[in-house]
Amino acid sequence: MLLSRTILASGILAVATASAHAGKENDTFVWSTSTEMDTADIYYGNQREALINAYAMCDGLLHRDPITNEFQPLLATSWEWTNDTTLELELREGVTFHDGTEFDAEDVAYTLNHVADPDSDMKIRVLVDWIDSVEAVNPHKVRINAKRPTPAALQYLTGTSPMYPSGHYKDAPVVPGSDGAERRDWGAVQPVCTGPYKLADYVAGESLTLEANPDYFEDSPKGKPSIGTLVYRTIKDPETQIAEVVTGGVDWIWGVPPENAEMLATMGNLTVVSAPTMRMSFLSLDAAGRTGDTPMTDLKVRQAIAHAINREAITENLVGDGAEVQKSMCAPVQFGCETDVKQYPYDPEKAKALLAEAGYPDGFSVPFHAYRDRAYTEAVLNDLRQVGINTDLQFLQWRALRPKIVDDEVQIGHLTFGSNGILDVSASTSYYFTGSSDDYARDEEVIAWLEEADRTTDQEERKELYSKALNKIADQAYYIPLFIYGRTYAFNKDLDYPVTPDEMAHFYMAKWK
Repeated sequence: MLLSRTILASGILAVATASAHAGKENDTFVWSTSTEMDTADIYYGNQREALINAYAMCDGLLHRDPITNEFQPLLATSWEWTNDTTLELELREGVTFHDGTEFDAEDVAYTLNHVADPDSDMKIRVLVDWIDSVEAVNPHKVRINAKRPTPAALQYLTGTSPMYPSGHYKDAPVVPGSDGAERRDWGAVQPVCTGPYKLADYVAGESLTLEANPDYFEDSPKGKPSIGTLVYRTIKDPETQIAEVVTGGVDWIWGVPPENAEMLATMGNLTVVSAPTMRMSFLSLDAAGRTGDTPMTDLKVRQAIAHAINREAITENLVGDGAEVQKSMCAPVQFGCETDVKQYPYDPEKAKALLAEAGYPDGFSVPFHAYRDRAYTEAVLNDLRQVGINTDLQFLQWRALRPKIVDDEVQIGHLTFGSNGILDVSASTSYYFTGSSDDYARDEEVIAWLEEADRTTDQEERKELYSKALNKIADQAYYIPLFIYGRTYAFNKDLDYPVTPDEMAHFYMAKWK
C-alpha cells in the first residue's frame, strides 16, 4: 500500500478535527493498530494488543527483561524448585492492587487455580496446563505443584500470567455459549492488577485507556510510570493510521509498509525504526481432515501449496525491513527451534506437477480464512491462483475466526502467532501440534515427541525431541511457514521508546524526551 502525498494530504484533512489529544503537551500517549480487541483480559484473548496492554497494567510473578532476557523478581522476590515438580516462591510485601486491596499468596493461588482449571476456557493453555494446584503456604509464600517437570515454567510466570485479587471472577456474567448451553464469560470481567498503569476505560473493539498508577512500588524492575495516560485506539484503515500519526492524533503505529516508511522518515515530527520480532506468519492446512475429505489431506497437495508461494518476494517486498523467511514452525530465537528442516523453494511448475499427480491437473477451489495484514494474504492467494488453486477468502476479525478454528471449519488458514513473547518452542510448536483445537495435523508421533520435550528437564534431550517433531512437520508439510515478521514503527519524535525484538511494545518503559 503506497500512499501518495495527495492521498495522504486528504487523509490528514479527514482526521484533523477528529484527532485525539495525543502527545507530550497533554501527557497522553496514543497508539493504534487495526485490531479490534475483544477483551482486556489476556487470559481470555490472545491478541498481541491485549498482551501489550496487560504488560503495562499487570504484573506477573517474574519479569523477563526485554533487553537482556534475564528473569528478575517482580511480585515474587525469590523462587526455588524444591523438587522436579514443586516450585516455591517468596512474594513481595507492601504491594496493592489498583482497587486498594493488598496483594498476598491467596491472590496467586486464586488466579492460577482459576485459569489452570480446564473449565475456565483460558485461551493459551500451554501457559497453565502444567499446573496441578497452587497453595498459599503463608501470606507471603506460595507453592505451585506441577503435573510434570516443566522446564519453561518460569517463562510462563512472567507478564503473560498476571495476578488478580481473590474472587476476581465471581461476578462474571452468564451468557449463551456457541453450543447453546450457558457459560460464564470470564473475559468480560475488567482486569484489576498491580502494574504501573491501571485500567480507566475499555470499549470493546474500539479503545482502551490506562492511567499511571501513582502507588506503584518503587523497586519494580519495570520502573515507575513516566507518561500520564496510555490510550489504545482501533483504526482499521491503514491510510487513516498513517494520516493520524502524521497529524499527531496518534503517537505510535507499527506494520508500516516499506514504501510508506520511506516517506514518513522524511517528516520531522516522526521517528521511523525497523526491527525483527518473534511473530510467525504461516498457513495451517487441514491434513487431519477435520473439515472432511478435502485436498488438504493429500501430502502432494500440501507440498504443492508450499512450492507455489514466493515467500522471499513477499518477505522482501511487502513485509520489509527486519523480516525474514521462516524456515520452520518456530521462531529462531526460541530454545529448541530447529531450522535445518526440509525446505520448499518457490517453484510454480513443480507445484502444478504435484497437483496433477494428486489428481488435480486443473487445480481446485478452497475456502481460505485469514484475519491480519490483508495485503500479505492477498499476495499468498495470488501465488496460489497462478498454479490453479482458487480461493474463497473469508477475511475476519480474530473473534469471528477463532470459533471456526475450534469448530473444525478451516481448511486453510493464514495465521500469525507471537508465542506471547516466550523464548521456548513449547510456546509455539507445542501450541499448534499437541492435539488441541489448534492442531489440524493430529499426528500422534509428533504429539508424543512434543509432550515429552515439554516435560523433560534434560535440555539436550529436549532439543532432540523438538528437532524430530519439527522435521516431521516440515516433511509432511502439515503447516507452511511463510515469514518471521519484521516491524516498522513510526512514532512521535518526542517519545523515548525502546524497540525490542519480542514484539511486545513495552509502553511502561516509554518516556517523553
